[in-house]
Amino acid sequence: MTLDILHRGPRYCVRHLRCSDAPWTAICFEYWKPEPTLEGEFSAEGFLRHRGLNGIGILAAENDWFLHPEIDDALDAIRRATNGHRLVAYAGSMGAHASLNYADALGIDAFALVIPQFSIDPAKAPYETRWREEASRLDFTRDRIADRPPVSNGWILFDPWCVDARHVADIQRRHRLTELRVPFGGHAQMLMLQQANVFTQLVIDMLDERFDAPAFRRAWRAARRGSAAFWLGVARTALTRGNPEAALRALDEARALPHPSPQEIEDLATACLAARSRGFPASDPPALSGSTGPEEKEEEGFRSFLKKRTKKLFRI
Repeated sequence: MTLDILHRGPRYCVRHLRCSDAPWTAICFEYWKPEPTLEGEFSAEGFLRHRGLNGIGILAAENDWFLHPEIDDALDAIRRATNGHRLVAYAGSMGAHASLNYADALGIDAFALVIPQFSIDPAKAPYETRWREEASRLDFTRDRIADRPPVSNGWILFDPWCVDARHVADIQRRHRLTELRVPFGGHAQMLMLQQANVFTQLVIDMLDERFDAPAFRRAWRAARRGSAAFWLGVARTALTRGNPEAALRALDEARALPHPSPQEIEDLATACLAARSRGFPASDPPALSGSTGPEEKEEEGFRSFLKKRTKKLFRI
């Protein structure tokens, strides 16, 4: 095993983990971090090393969606190191955006993307308000997912009931990746699935390009009650549907499970109590597409039980 630095500049560092001579490499653009740094491992490095898989991680000194001109030098270095390799992009959020944005520049063959953004440019995605501060500092000249050659080999994992679904809809107007809809995770999909012990196998199967969606859904349904992040998502959805009692019941389930942010649970409980005391207008989740596949039917099931009595919520 070797580790090389393919590029290091003021904005980006490209780390190349070589575990074998196989002509296969995972491409991992880093996700948004509260304190981004060029030091240390990229997020998937330990995961890949443990499994003997080659990987390239692109670290950013700032949360800039990899749009600084220096990215051109980083991409050149990656191309030189992976000539003749099959490349599979594995990334989340900001990094998933970069994977699509530079897919043609790198010649990426397949994708395992979690909650990607179409863009954070207010002119292109006015519905996106979470990273307005970062967006105000960016030059979006290189932000061109809508103009890139279409890609179709791979998966997008997202919550169909949060704003990330709007990003996926915009991405899919140009591209044709297979959607894996997992309700209630919000932008914490990785955490939710990790807590249920189903995320590792999902990633392994996607990187091997042998992911079985029905098998995953069966495993997820059997394990999701063990995820505090899942119950938090249920609570948020129940609250927005005007059912604070159901939300409070879901939070009781969350409290009984390990979670990195207990205060998040208590803050949501406070909001539920306030909503219960004043009455709370219900609002519908986003409308579903015309498709009637297994995931869409499950979403309709969620939609149905959220309208019913509180105890119905706990049959999921």
